[in-house]
Amino acid sequence: MGLSTILKAAPREAGQNPGRLRKEGRLPAVFYGPGQDQALSLTLDYKEFKTALTTSPGNRSLYTLTIEGESPQPVLLKDFQMNPLTRKAIHADFYKLDPDRPVRLKLPVVLTGKPQGVEKGGQLQPGLREVEVSVRPDQAPAELVVDVSELKLGQSLHLSQIAVPGEVRLLFTADLPVATVMVPKGLKAEAEAEASGAEAAPAAPPKAAPAAKAKGKK
Repeated sequence: MGLSTILKAAPREAGQNPGRLRKEGRLPAVFYGPGQDQALSLTLDYKEFKTALTTSPGNRSLYTLTIEGESPQPVLLKDFQMNPLTRKAIHADFYKLDPDRPVRLKLPVVLTGKPQGVEKGGQLQPGLREVEVSVRPDQAPAELVVDVSELKLGQSLHLSQIAVPGEVRLLFTADLPVATVMVPKGLKAEAEAEASGAEAAPAAPPKAAPAAKAKGKK
């Protein structure tokens, strides 16, 4: 679930140089939210943060933050900054959550199953890569798995048609497609040609009745 990944943090002393911390393998961060009189400056192990962000089995936005000397806190990774050249994280912002209140976050969409339309020559075209949901922190899945096995040729599966687990609630203003089974041009042209050929083909003329034989004179 969403808070399965634990991140360890330590208070950052005033005056510590962020650049030096990064050279030491530490990631500067800040922790704030309801009940916090002021933001708390922290440092995390950079490798641990990178692992949690890229290979964590839990939700990549929600974590349990353990700060030295304090009880574990459910947090949302509100933002993180990256060095544009090295693509390494250089700072992270964590927002304190109420575990009993839903939070808005985005989940990656994972399509599963082989559509019926693909079996007949169609091509599966993914739509939305992620969706926004509202869910309690401890109920948040790592991803939203969508079964597309029932899709036929030319059909789309929209947001309003997908099933969501547990207490997850989808948030959207436009009913956009999550997946579509496209009909390839060749297949479409062949199908249209067959249909138009059947319509345009003239009906066979009725056979003429055999002419009656003239009766000869006796």
